[in-house]
Amino acid sequence: MKNKTENLLDALIDQIESSAEFERVQDALKKRGIQSLLKAELSGHLGYAEGDKPSGTNIRNGYSEKTIKSEDGEIRIKVPRDREGTFDPIIVPKHKSISKKLTDCIMLLYAKGMSNADIIDFVDHSYGVKYSTSQVSIITNSLLEDIKTWQQRPLEDQYAVIWIDAIHYKIRQDNKVISKACMLVLGIDMSGKQDILSMSIVENESASAWSAILDDLKSRGVADILFLCSDNLTGLDKAVQASFPKSVHQICIVHQIRNSLKYVSYKDRKAIIRDIKGIYQASNPEMALEAFEKFKENWNNKYPLSVRSWENNWDKLTAFLNFPLEIRKLIYTTNIIESFNASLRKYTKNKKVFPTDDAAKKSVYLAIMQISKKWKKTRYGWPIIYNQLYLYFENRIL
Repeated sequence: MKNKTENLLDALIDQIESSAEFERVQDALKKRGIQSLLKAELSGHLGYAEGDKPSGTNIRNGYSEKTIKSEDGEIRIKVPRDREGTFDPIIVPKHKSISKKLTDCIMLLYAKGMSNADIIDFVDHSYGVKYSTSQVSIITNSLLEDIKTWQQRPLEDQYAVIWIDAIHYKIRQDNKVISKACMLVLGIDMSGKQDILSMSIVENESASAWSAILDDLKSRGVADILFLCSDNLTGLDKAVQASFPKSVHQICIVHQIRNSLKYVSYKDRKAIIRDIKGIYQASNPEMALEAFEKFKENWNNKYPLSVRSWENNWDKLTAFLNFPLEIRKLIYTTNIIESFNASLRKYTKNKKVFPTDDAAKKSVYLAIMQISKKWKKTRYGWPIIYNQLYLYFENRIL
């Protein structure tokens, strides 16, 4: 049965609430990292990966327990054995303490180890130990089970707001490099806590992809979402109607303005922006409609595409005007998830091309875990927002 530290480790420090709890998780993280390195060393020694068919007569033969000393104290680990007794691990040699540099290496692997080549170079430079790419892959692939657990974790039954956005990466597939979307869902629950709810990589942004993501939220316990905010993503509206028909779907005003100006002559931009401001700065939907009619009258002949984009998405663009200022500020843009994505890019910017979907998942997941340490918090001013939500959704708030 897992102890508290191991359970926290499986959640990868998502719910750490005190410094003492952090230290326990940190110790468990080091322990897991050390044991992953030992397993990789044994695989290299035996010539086959765990789960594969043995390449010779020497095979795995269970574990022996060992207490090692680090600069932070003693750690009890399991050291894998081979049947012939010829395995003598380099990373945890007999009668020697684990060094600070090795601790840093392990933390790098699990927190910032985005590149196999970087890990190999670091270990080689620090210890003179040359790991192969396959050994490093064995180590980093242990993350996939953590990612799977994280992706399948239960969620709250109700969320006040979720934002949906995609960040694109180059990934190698079938001997070609193609662009794939890493779809992220960010949510604020009814207590005001922010969290990344979902991360998945798809080849195409489509109604079916969005439906799969929203259905996944439902399967993990989400019964209701008050507001769903996004850019004007292809197929998302149909997916929302199918999975969460009672949700208020708000399209980002900032994106809409950018799209409206995309094919507008520079000399007309100031005038168009002035008319558009009359729409989204209106006090209520009625005044916004009046402002839109003026916008349409002024520009429909010259820029019909800009006018039509507002007309076709009117209800979703102006949904926020039905609510008080506190809620409007929360939902009228997707700035919150775009800000998160900007932080994400800082961690993944050095990865020009990922070799596989799994490699991209590992990199993004590790970055999410790092960013979430500072970012995962209760939304500022939440008591006022919650009271406003209660007034408008009294019959739905659980």
